[in-house]
Amino acid sequence: MFFLQNNLFIFAAYYKSHKMKTIYRTKVSITLIILISIVMAGTILPFALKSLWIPFTTALLFYLFIHYLLFTIEYEITDSQLIVRESKTKWGTIVIDISTIKSIEPTHTIISAPASSFDRLRICHNKYDEIIVSPRQKEEFIRQLQAINPDIVFKGKE
Repeated sequence: MFFLQNNLFIFAAYYKSHKMKTIYRTKVSITLIILISIVMAGTILPFALKSLWIPFTTALLFYLFIHYLLFTIEYEITDSQLIVRESKTKWGTIVIDISTIKSIEPTHTIISAPASSFDRLRICHNKYDEIIVSPRQKEEFIRQLQAINPDIVFKGKE
């Protein structure tokens, strides 16, 4: 009986700590898609024109994989963590403790980041760490993070 109660307690504690979960999809910029498409077309077309079908197919599959990655980025907010998923696999997952987030500011940087748009947010956390994200509903995303950690400073216009 005690073992069963202990398992129930552990389950209840797990459920309580993970009950809030909001997933924000990435905003996808048509400019970024066009830019990637132009670069990939410059790579793929010469193979097709020379009837090199194996390199053509390989480059085309790579192009499709890049698009898959761009459209599957998501940002999950739980009670205590911001989880950034760059794909549906575990290898592209970044976990940030929301209590360590210091500030959020808008940016249009072009550095590589788990963001499919140039309309981005820079999230500064820990002492010197930062991550660039681009959720579709930026204002709601920021409000939810600030509701969990009121010490987060937003450095931009609201």
